[in-house]
Amino acid sequence: MGRGRRATHLLAVDTNRHRNVLFKALSLPVLGSVIRFVMDAKGTVFTHIPVYEGIAVDGGAALPITVAEHFIREASHHVLLDYCPCRKALGCSEYDANIGCIFVGEGAREINPEVGRHVGVEETLDHLHRAVDAGLIPVVGKFKFDADYLGVKDRHRLMTICICCPCCCLAGGVQHAPRNVRNLVVRLEGVEVRVDGDCDGCGICVETCIFKQMKIIDGQAVVGEECKACGRCAVCCPNDAISISVDNPEYIRQCIDRISAYVDVK
Repeated sequence: MGRGRRATHLLAVDTNRHRNVLFKALSLPVLGSVIRFVMDAKGTVFTHIPVYEGIAVDGGAALPITVAEHFIREASHHVLLDYCPCRKALGCSEYDANIGCIFVGEGAREINPEVGRHVGVEETLDHLHRAVDAGLIPVVGKFKFDADYLGVKDRHRLMTICICCPCCCLAGGVQHAPRNVRNLVVRLEGVEVRVDGDCDGCGICVETCIFKQMKIIDGQAVVGEECKACGRCAVCCPNDAISISVDNPEYIRQCIDRISAYVDVK
């Protein structure tokens, strides 16, 4: 393992080991302010892209994965991490640790080739679809920490497309953070998660929800107000009682415009 890859791996191990403590510390008045400053919370935004196959989209709009595809096609440079630092660090056995995150934009040129492969548009799109086919959830956005641990100085032109499983640092730990930090994970515009009468209250969705937004009330699953619409609950429901729909035909453009206001990939 090269020095660049080893440094990234060790940082991921240490970060994941103390992940929950770090997110809980964000609630502390003084320490939380320092950590949020280091994280550049005001310049951070993430959105889960639901990949549930049965998603209903009104108005004939494209499926949500188009958001990630758009930024990949628009980006001036593309890097695929050789592995997922989070899954490697935590020894994830549920998902392939060799499907790493995607970084796009001019800032990605600075990423050490020991850490990730510099590739073209088509290979990046193939990687995204391979991840989705494996049951992983794309999370698109900007996070200063990613730029720092990858050694990227041009962080305003570096977009992260995480390929997340429940082991991932943001997905698994943000539930412990205060509300203002949890709100950095923004729900995709116009997406609704609904539970119908076929729900028998089995609780599998409660166990699956990484944001702790599913509860069983009076024998039926209920979606919490902070649901991020990642789609995991719909995928795991044995009765197909949970559906995801998009009522806003402009949701793709609105999401792209919002994320583009934080980071330039061209």
